[in-house]
This record gives sequence, C-alpha cells and structure tokens, in this order.
Amino acid sequence: MTVVQTWHARAGACLPGVRLDDAPLHRTDKAVLLSGVLDDLQVVVKLLVDDDPFWRAKFTAEIATYRAFDTAPPPVAVPRLIAAEPAAGVLAVTRLPGRPVAADRYPTELDPAAVQVMLDAAGALQSWTAPDRLYPAVWDYPYRFARYRTEYGLLDDRDEAALTALAAAAGPMRLAHGDLLPTNVLRGPDGVLYGVLDWEFTGRYLPGLDAALLWLILGRLPGVRPAIEQLAGSDPAQLAGFWTNVATLAVRELRTHGELEDGPLRTDRLPYLEQTWDSVRARVHELAGVR
Repeated sequence: MTVVQTWHARAGACLPGVRLDDAPLHRTDKAVLLSGVLDDLQVVVKLLVDDDPFWRAKFTAEIATYRAFDTAPPPVAVPRLIAAEPAAGVLAVTRLPGRPVAADRYPTELDPAAVQVMLDAAGALQSWTAPDRLYPAVWDYPYRFARYRTEYGLLDDRDEAALTALAAAAGPMRLAHGDLLPTNVLRGPDGVLYGVLDWEFTGRYLPGLDAALLWLILGRLPGVRPAIEQLAGSDPAQLAGFWTNVATLAVRELRTHGELEDGPLRTDRLPYLEQTWDSVRARVHELAGVR
C-alpha cells in the first residue's frame, strides 16, 4: 500500500464515502491535509503523522476546540467539524473559500489589504468570550519564564523578574486563536477576511496574544507595528498582557530558530529575532520598573 493509499484508508475509516484528491493540500512533519468531497460537500481531512505526545495532545485539543464552537463560536468564519477520531489522528472539517494571506511565517512584503485582513482577524478575536470550562488556559507563564532562563539561558534574573511582574499586572486571561499566522488566515478575491484555520493552540492567554504574534511576525513590514499596538489597547492591564506576550513569543521564536540547522530560514530570521528581542527586553524592563 502506498503512502497516499494509507492516508486515504485512514480518512475513509473515519469518514466513509469521502473522495479524496491524491495530491496533499499541505504537508508538514506533523500532519498532512487532504482535500476532497463528501456527498456534495467540500471537505478537508487532517491526518496526524507525528506520534510525539506534544503534537498528539495538540491534535486532541484542536478537536475539542471544534466541538466547543457549537456552544461558543469565535466571531470569525471557521470550518465546521464533520468527523473526528482523536485516537486515530483524523479530523475532517468543511473547506472554507479563500486563500491564505501569505505562505511565509515572516512575510517581508504584504499589500495593505492583506495586512488589514490580519488586523481584522485579530481585532475580531479580541471580542471573543466564552465560559472558562470550554477553552482552557494554554500557557503557564511563570513556568515558561523559568524554563527559558534555566534550560535555555535566554532570560536572565532581571528578565524573569520583569516578565513575572508584568504577567501579574495583566489581569485575567482572555481567549485567543493562539497561532494567528498568515497561513491560517483566509482572504477573498475582494480583499476581505474569509475565515481562520488551525485551532490547535486555541485557549486562554494573557490579553493581547494574537496581536502580539502579529507584532512579531509582521514586524518587518513598514508602519505595521503602530497599528498593532493601537489594536492591542493602552490601559495598564492591556499593555502588560501585550508586552508579556510579545516577549514570550520572541523568546520562543529565538529558541526554535536557534535550534534550526544552518540554512535560509535560520540565516534570514535569527538576526531579526535577536534585534527584536533586544528592543522588547528594554521595553519590558521599563514597563515593569526593573533597573
């Protein structure tokens, strides 16, 4: 049995009658996306291909998120759950129209309409509310700060103290998509937001997580950061949450890119991330009053 036949068999066991294309819609080391048709419905089937416990947990969390949408959907268009088998690593949803805003995690060029689509998605998601029981907290911030200091040496004592103080000042956690990348946001030919994909990191974070990710990944686009900072808000709790998230994401990205083998991605992104972290670190110290 070929790899493609194996994929089709796994999908068909969960979704009898589905007719899938042979060519993957998208493939990574952790999952493969297959497009197809069930009756007259356009569907996308996600198959987990990495048995790492972390990714299996995220896959299960994504299924739980889709099920929670029935009670508390986000204020953006999302795929509808058709079928799911967490143990088998199979998730089937409806296919949304539109195309991703960009293919690159860190785009260096985006037209103004595409930037606005990203801002519209983040802005809409900031208004999303739901009972805490439906969407759990995703990050243990103090644990992350301690790990980045002790295991990776990316934070020093002053950094950890500043981030701990800001996290405490940020107030209660809020719902966020958690991975609002250009690849996960769909725009239409009319240049407007069509929907948001990939909900495996969704849950509650300190305020401003989605805006913080945009600030980091779109930071090489001229004039975008002020608009994102305005979107994130200006009261003390919003500022504390936003900059805590910016710092946490910047350090996470430094860690993951620093572990890459030498190549274009590492060469292109690591200097940008190092420069960004230097400026963010200074801002975090200033906001927290750490000298």
